[in-house]
Amino acid sequence: MIHLIRHYLLKSRLLCIACSLAILFFIYMRIWAITFFDAARFKQVIEFFKDFEKFSAVPFAQLITYTGRVAQAFNEPVIITIIVIWAISRGSDCVAGQLNRGTLEMLLGNPISRRRIYWVQVLVTTTGTCLLASLAWTAMAFSVYTNTVTETIEPPSLEIPGTPFSIPLSLAEPEIVEKPMSEFVDINQFWPAITILFAMGFFVAGFAMMVSSLDRYRWRTIGICIAFVVIQQMMRILGMAKPEYNFLLNYTFFNPFDPEGLVHIYVNQPELYWDFWLYHGDEIHRLSGLGCHLVLIGLGLLMYIIGDQVFTRRDLPAPV
Repeated sequence: MIHLIRHYLLKSRLLCIACSLAILFFIYMRIWAITFFDAARFKQVIEFFKDFEKFSAVPFAQLITYTGRVAQAFNEPVIITIIVIWAISRGSDCVAGQLNRGTLEMLLGNPISRRRIYWVQVLVTTTGTCLLASLAWTAMAFSVYTNTVTETIEPPSLEIPGTPFSIPLSLAEPEIVEKPMSEFVDINQFWPAITILFAMGFFVAGFAMMVSSLDRYRWRTIGICIAFVVIQQMMRILGMAKPEYNFLLNYTFFNPFDPEGLVHIYVNQPELYWDFWLYHGDEIHRLSGLGCHLVLIGLGLLMYIIGDQVFTRRDLPAPV
């Protein structure tokens, strides 16, 4: 068992190192880029894009805050792509990859069961996914504690009731001060983003392993998995863009994968985070924190089990 784990760890180490470095570098640089705009200036910029608020998982008022902008880093296409690359690469290698190379028959020639081979791969892939999610949090924390932000302090003024105008009480220029980002961002508020990132990777890896257990060619398994992810993203975009296609959001895993939305709930409505559903009045509005995680992890585990059943019962083709 230990030798088998070591074997798959060694096979996946280069990919894991590459994905780890990419996540560390991108998250750090992405949060560093936030420091270029103070909250007041960013508010002015975002007002021009009000029509695109329907594509955002959270209100634009949340994105104006530093917490909202940091949470957005975990939903960047680059981060999603890194997690998907790891999950599909390792998942597709589980059965189809080894069949394609002709190494699975040599492994099964030893006193080891198919089930053990399969679940050791699951263990290694899940551990790598957990590591990547943890490194994303580490990079975020390091960036928050090493960067500063600029704040513009306007001179005092008197607001005129009922009008958008104000009377300045001083002729002084606005004061620009630098403060540590850690004064505005609590890194412990981002655990929902980290755990849902792991849950998404767990789901995609489960799908990849299920397809791999049905196939014999790794290239075809990878193609099916990539097509699945792209179609799921297209369904999400279409469902958010057109109200008549909202029903599509019920059939895409990108709907429960919502780092910004979960951080928003965790920060502003912590008592509702552990509910399965989030309600508006008597109507179901969306999945809450518990619901999002259970859907992704539950479906991922189901696909792992399906893959196990298929692999342990199928007739393996002869190597070509």
